[in-house]
Amino acid sequence: MSFNETCIPGTIYEGEDDVNDSYYKSHDAPAPPLTLPAWEIALKVTFYVIAMVLDIVGNSMVLMIILLNRKMRNTTNLLLLNLTISDLMVGVFCMWVHMGNQISSNWPFGAFLCKFSPFCQVLSVTASVLTLTVISIERFIAVVYPFRRHWTPQITGFILGCTWTVAIATAAPQLAVGKMFVIHWRDRTEIYCTDDWPYYYNDNCELWTPGRVIVCLIQGVVMFFVPLVIIIVAYTIIVIRLLIRRAPGSLVSTTSSSQEKAKRKVTKMLIIVVTTFIICWTPQQIILLYGQLNEDRKPEYYRTVRYIALYIAYFNSALNPILYGGFNENFRNGFIEAFRCFLIKKRNKIGPDSVMPWSKKPRTDMEGYSTDLKIISASQITPSTGIGNDVTQQQYNGYLQIPADPTVKRAALSYNQANNNTNEKNSPPETVMTLKIPTQAKLKEPLESKG
Repeated sequence: MSFNETCIPGTIYEGEDDVNDSYYKSHDAPAPPLTLPAWEIALKVTFYVIAMVLDIVGNSMVLMIILLNRKMRNTTNLLLLNLTISDLMVGVFCMWVHMGNQISSNWPFGAFLCKFSPFCQVLSVTASVLTLTVISIERFIAVVYPFRRHWTPQITGFILGCTWTVAIATAAPQLAVGKMFVIHWRDRTEIYCTDDWPYYYNDNCELWTPGRVIVCLIQGVVMFFVPLVIIIVAYTIIVIRLLIRRAPGSLVSTTSSSQEKAKRKVTKMLIIVVTTFIICWTPQQIILLYGQLNEDRKPEYYRTVRYIALYIAYFNSALNPILYGGFNENFRNGFIEAFRCFLIKKRNKIGPDSVMPWSKKPRTDMEGYSTDLKIISASQITPSTGIGNDVTQQQYNGYLQIPADPTVKRAALSYNQANNNTNEKNSPPETVMTLKIPTQAKLKEPLESKG
């Protein structure tokens, strides 16, 4: 940077006034405007249109599936809803801006988007990585401490509020330093958008931007790489526990197997989501750190590499709905039903205890069910034509699952144990039971509310 023998280290550089509009108007631009061949423009537009459609349509469907279906609103899905909102922001505010800037010779979107689009990019990635961190902690508690009380909706809402508060604070500097410059050269007008950080003199009387360095380290290291370390450690412990642990207190092997299988499915999906996020966003963060810390020493290929890295990072937002549908049956069925235009009319059919009319596969996933259950007496179960007393019914290939009601805690007793006249006192409490019965069942009398 520039050198000044009379500088005072630590003072701000005010700039010089010897360069003004008259100078620019009397000189040609030092470089011709950027021109791209038609095939490159078409290729970039095609790639971004695909990404934007997948992002906006896919994440909008995820929002509808969760919001319109009460039984999909468990803690994990509400956190995924938060991640979906940040992914939608990328498609609505960032992708098309980046595409337009890359195929234009000048910044085409005005002063507001010069500030707002980078703000949304930092806000989205920070909210995403913090949400993934919270999800990893929630899964850690659910798997490592399965009998500990889960988060209440109030706690979940508070955590989500804190997530967005921190993300907004992290991205706020972009609103202050983003600036659009307009230079009127003799042969053309140049318009570009960049960060306008104040310059200071260091101890060697060289100019540098301490604000850029500090914000870059906070956004790139504290709010990205540190949370990733927490996520990796949490999922490593989760995987180890799932590999070596058997479900405690199981009365029926199929029940324990269903619980463990459900946890493995959810954990597998979340690990894939996290791994995809790391693969897509880490190159962009590394390149961004390099560019911020080496402002005057960028190679010629830096612009191309940064474009590719940023596109891959943005495309992660389009991949997440595909991952949800590929590794979670509830979301997959929800996508199918949405495509069949039944989402709003039959919204109550999407959920942990639902079976889609086109699905013949028996459901074994117990995700979303409360495990805080009581044992009902074998004498209360008789063969009949239905199930009454507000007990939710699930029957698949001779199996009936009775989950706990949020307010009236219920449970089930194994039909085999009922036939063997097993004393219910021998049954451990807080256990999800499965009824293996030849016909549907009906309770003889209503169950009393138990706290």
